[in-house]
Amino acid sequence: MNFMGKGFLLLPVIFLTLAAPPAAPAETALDQLYPVIRSLLPQDPQLKQLQEDVSFYYRQSRAGKDPSPLSLYLYRTTEKDTIFTLSSRFNLPYETLATLNHLSRVDQLQPGQLLLVPNAPGLFLPSEPKKDLELFIDSWRGTPEEGETYRLITPQGEEEFTFLRGERFHPIERAYFLTILFRSPLPKGRLTSRYGWRESPISGKVHFHNGIDLAAPRGTEVNPAREGQVVAVGWDDIYGNYVAIRHEGGYTTFYGHLESYSVELNQFVTSTMIIGKVGDTGLSTGPHLHFELRDTRGAFDPESFLSGVER
Repeated sequence: MNFMGKGFLLLPVIFLTLAAPPAAPAETALDQLYPVIRSLLPQDPQLKQLQEDVSFYYRQSRAGKDPSPLSLYLYRTTEKDTIFTLSSRFNLPYETLATLNHLSRVDQLQPGQLLLVPNAPGLFLPSEPKKDLELFIDSWRGTPEEGETYRLITPQGEEEFTFLRGERFHPIERAYFLTILFRSPLPKGRLTSRYGWRESPISGKVHFHNGIDLAAPRGTEVNPAREGQVVAVGWDDIYGNYVAIRHEGGYTTFYGHLESYSVELNQFVTSTMIIGKVGDTGLSTGPHLHFELRDTRGAFDPESFLSGVER
């Protein structure tokens, strides 16, 4: 079995530091650190070894025995690869590959990308989350109380991860990764008006409300519900200052009644950026954010696609 042989510079000891330079290593250096899977054909020796390692983990787990130490392999993707085909060939959950390699979305894998492939399933949570999915997981999981801490050499350099061996995505995390979930644009926004027919607080007439209203103090910072590109900014007599952002999967989010906005047309934004501040511009009875979720058919109820909203 492939445990800690083959010259790995990886220590499976909790809170033990790996002695390695902080700079991102060249591909040749990674080749020297990790066995390289050069094809997904059955005759590839390293692929065969990985599959045996993973099978051994599952056998040990079912028997209630200690798993083998963590070890890593290296693989360069091709145009035919997807996160799901690789998951099948490596016999590992796709979330294991995604979290170890900083993939926030199902469609983020690129041809020629260097991937690290572990010999056991689980979630790799970076000590310094930066990508959208990592920030999303960190926002509600918090710091794991259990897990194995490793300092690993990755294509990005030296990084620290907490490895939750055998753990899978929560359904909410899975939905986010599959690009069908968005995070709340406000850190503590309170839902005050739902999507659908309602009596207007201004005119008193019944009309259809195309989004939801999130109450928050004036000046509260507004974040994108997911990374994307700004497709509209400006003023509307009803919604006041507004921003619209287009996302992967054909979705667009809309943010209205802003006191101000701080992004420009065509700018790419991440979910950690500030796009504006809560206000009561336009037709409004008080400080709040009007939020809409749209696709090619128009606006639809965002509640079931939105996490982190106080109801």
